[in-house]
Amino acid sequence: MKNKEIPYVFRGPLKEYFNKYIDYKRSLGFKVGSSVYYTLKGMDDFFEDNELSFTLTKEMVETYVARRGSESVKTQHIRMSTIRQFSLFMNRIGFNFYVYPESDFVKVKSNFIPYIFTQTEINRLIRILDDIPFSPRYPTYHLIYPMLFRMLLGCGLRINEALGLKMANIDMEQGIIILDDTKNKSQRLLPMSQSLHRYCKLYVKRMGFSPAYDGYYYPSRCGGEYNSTPIYCQFRKFMQKAEIFRANGSPPRVHDVRHTFSVYSLEKMVREGRDIYCSLPVLSTYLGHRGIESTEKYLRMTVEAYDLVIGTMEDFYQGIFPEVIKHEE
Repeated sequence: MKNKEIPYVFRGPLKEYFNKYIDYKRSLGFKVGSSVYYTLKGMDDFFEDNELSFTLTKEMVETYVARRGSESVKTQHIRMSTIRQFSLFMNRIGFNFYVYPESDFVKVKSNFIPYIFTQTEINRLIRILDDIPFSPRYPTYHLIYPMLFRMLLGCGLRINEALGLKMANIDMEQGIIILDDTKNKSQRLLPMSQSLHRYCKLYVKRMGFSPAYDGYYYPSRCGGEYNSTPIYCQFRKFMQKAEIFRANGSPPRVHDVRHTFSVYSLEKMVREGRDIYCSLPVLSTYLGHRGIESTEKYLRMTVEAYDLVIGTMEDFYQGIFPEVIKHEE
């Protein structure tokens, strides 16, 4: 299944500036996907309904950011942030829009704890993935999912990073994944373990990729890029079949595989007696985080399950890292 192109259509009085704003954000290296578009579309509708005439007052902004019904605090926070960023952009190009102060943003608190798979659960899930039967309708389905899970677990990739891989991104001789278009616009070279490298070679052979093949490593039935939505749905089913559930009875998320890789990697380095002062920045770079604060949050969220890592890190991060308000994954 191919990712659908988003039609960026705005109809309000500032429609041309919304498109310029999107171009501006992209020029800075940000990805503007469907979630951003729909937030901007809501702002565009608000401007049209209120007959905005190239000025944005404090009253109008406060009306726009006010909480609506039973919406979540996170949704309101996103609206506040978006209109602030848009106002800053408009002022840069000569307008005089009211800029909503960041200090007035509603506080988004999250007590979410990622799910860390046990080795037993990982083995159980791999057995289920390896037993997926062949389907004439989806002839590569039973090959793609076992490979994808192994790569997510073995390299800690974000799901869209994995799905966007092409053969040119994988050095099959050296066993290195080359990521160019990442979330934070930085190139990453990810060495694979020997076992994963061997499995990748087997996968390429089973898929029947020719030496000249330069398409997607995980091709959809039409040969394009897989959409992440069916991946999420299918992995939920696999986890349910493997009887892997969170405390609330729901299956873990695909992104929890990345959390698992991170925690296991830190634990391994600690057990090997490596200097944690050096290990954490290495893992941060491998994961593609902008800074080690984003990596350090894995430790805060898994205190009870991985006390060896936390205990070793306690003196290191105590009082050093600022509170991470906008978590990056």
